[in-house]
Amino acid sequence: MKIVHIIPTFNEKENIGKMIEALEALEKEKKWDADILIVDDHSPDGTAEEVKKYQGRFSNVHLLLKKKEGLGRALIMGYEYAIEKLHADVVIPNDADFQWDPQDMPKLISKIQEGYDVVVASRHVSGGKVIGWNWFRKLNHEISNTFLAWWVAGVHEVVDHAGNFKAIRVKGILDKVALSKMKNSGFSFQLHVLYELSKTGARFTEVPSIFKERKFGKSKIGFNRYYLRDVLEYIRSSISIRIERSNNFFKYVIVGGTGFIIQLLLESLLITFMHFEESNAVALGAEAAIISNFILNNVWTFSHKRMQGFKMIYKFMQFNIVSVGSIIIQKIVIQLGTNYISHSLLFVLVLNILTILILIIPYSYFVYNRFIWKTHKRN
Repeated sequence: MKIVHIIPTFNEKENIGKMIEALEALEKEKKWDADILIVDDHSPDGTAEEVKKYQGRFSNVHLLLKKKEGLGRALIMGYEYAIEKLHADVVIPNDADFQWDPQDMPKLISKIQEGYDVVVASRHVSGGKVIGWNWFRKLNHEISNTFLAWWVAGVHEVVDHAGNFKAIRVKGILDKVALSKMKNSGFSFQLHVLYELSKTGARFTEVPSIFKERKFGKSKIGFNRYYLRDVLEYIRSSISIRIERSNNFFKYVIVGGTGFIIQLLLESLLITFMHFEESNAVALGAEAAIISNFILNNVWTFSHKRMQGFKMIYKFMQFNIVSVGSIIIQKIVIQLGTNYISHSLLFVLVLNILTILILIIPYSYFVYNRFIWKTHKRN
């Protein structure tokens, strides 16, 4: 397994040598096949010159130089280089300042070896915590991580969205993400890449990690000329993710509407011409809608998680089982309505419409996302 550590830097001369030495020591201890990729924004303090000294000692240390555009652009360049030039199997981005402890690296690799695709070092799972933050850092984090990432964007694959320290499998996961099309310049990249990875069907997990204040150098978090840009970008990114996910819901509604028409036509045919009992006709109509919904959702609504072959057959069987809830709900409502109110066809159709709109659509969308076209979450 080829590991590439990606370290974006700006004015990290005091830290970068220590980080390279720490990673080299880990590689020797664990017998990893690993490269270290430094992406430097032409730091005026001489960070790149310090890296070049280590390139003379270690053949697996690489340096990319770029203009200062922000953390997001540095990571995109690093990810692409690691995939295309260094042929990484796993990428592990981290910061140079030791706020994330590189000694936690084996925990990330262990989870990758267990079969997870994205392993996030987390401050918000049991055993993880933050040491030394002031009120400003805490406020920034709560707004970005909890309010924007969790509630606005709706990214629930992990609970720590803002950290750079994570391990990502390349084949079938990161190489499916269109990195070149991502427009994140600043720290909003951390949220957006998690969302893009979730669309690949990646299995996510988190491992506890303790986040500490840096010992050397100056923090990049604070009021500077990039701060407002990065905040506005994070807000825009969160909203764009929500809109994209909402588009999936609108697709689901259209698919559901198609199934609904199929169901009503079949119910009317069975009741009017074949004299089926109303609740049985509704149940058969619902099954026809289920078949239609599964096919259209698989090829359109959830096309980014499209299933094929045996998996599609297995999931269709599962889809039918979990969708029995829709049939049961409709059958109970129609049975009660016809027993206590009216047997007229018009009444049955109206009652069925209301049942679908009020109960079936929310229930089904939840079930489809949670059980059928689901994204794997952490244990």
